[in-house]
Amino acid sequence: MKNQIVTVLGSTGTIGSELVDLLSISSVTFRAVLRNVSRIRKIPGVVWIQTDVSDTSTLKATLAGTDSLFLLTGNQPGFGKIQIEIIKIADSLGVKHAVKLSALGASPRTKSGLTLEHWEAEQVLESTKMTWTILRPHAFMQNWLGEEAKTVREENAIYSAVGDGIVPFIDARDISAVAVETLLNPELHHGQRYILTGGEAFGFKRLANTLSQVTGRTIVYKPLSMDEMRIRIEKQGIPSESIDSLLALAAYQKAGGATEKVSESVQEILKRPPRSVEDFAKDYQEYFL
Repeated sequence: MKNQIVTVLGSTGTIGSELVDLLSISSVTFRAVLRNVSRIRKIPGVVWIQTDVSDTSTLKATLAGTDSLFLLTGNQPGFGKIQIEIIKIADSLGVKHAVKLSALGASPRTKSGLTLEHWEAEQVLESTKMTWTILRPHAFMQNWLGEEAKTVREENAIYSAVGDGIVPFIDARDISAVAVETLLNPELHHGQRYILTGGEAFGFKRLANTLSQVTGRTIVYKPLSMDEMRIRIEKQGIPSESIDSLLALAAYQKAGGATEKVSESVQEILKRPPRSVEDFAKDYQEYFL
């Protein structure tokens, strides 16, 4: 799609900020939507738009003229309804293509409220006149930069309820790169639901060993029961519904099966291997030191 206008919702988070950087060097005209103007960066080619996407009265003006839309919002309970409204308005305005960031396991049978809301938004998107691409990434490596990095720095330890479960964690930068490809080349990716994973599945013992090498300290993995993990997460002030979703995901990962499977989509779309846990640890080592 030549001379298109791309609009990015969720432009300042882990995926969105990298996506904005990649679009900036692609010479495409694009808008980056954000709520907090203090997070605006000086980047060539971007037009920043300040709005709250949960306020539907602003969405028509925000999305007007858009050809390709990247749909990413916060994942607080109820986000699915916000995304559904965005999708409906985009469709009414004649947006041609939408790339939705979803989640692995999105289905009507999931026990995770988060993934159920993603599935419900997917169904609405697939019923529109727009062409669409759905990205269902596995767990992000960048999620370790929060609580895991803190406990590594303070306790030389990593805690999780997944036991010996192994997961093909993905570097969020690879998700952003795939998103750019699907936004700029919709004719190659419309109607596709891509599972996005790293190149191999591994557990938290492997992460602890890798971080030990990077930090020069002995980092240990301490598996917890679901109840013990709930108590730890509650102390972080996370809402109970979000905790339920996180623990449901941990239970899936602990059980293995589908959550262990490695997808070739990143390799096929980007024509290179996904970043490894060693790549990630080297690039983000300052968070763990």
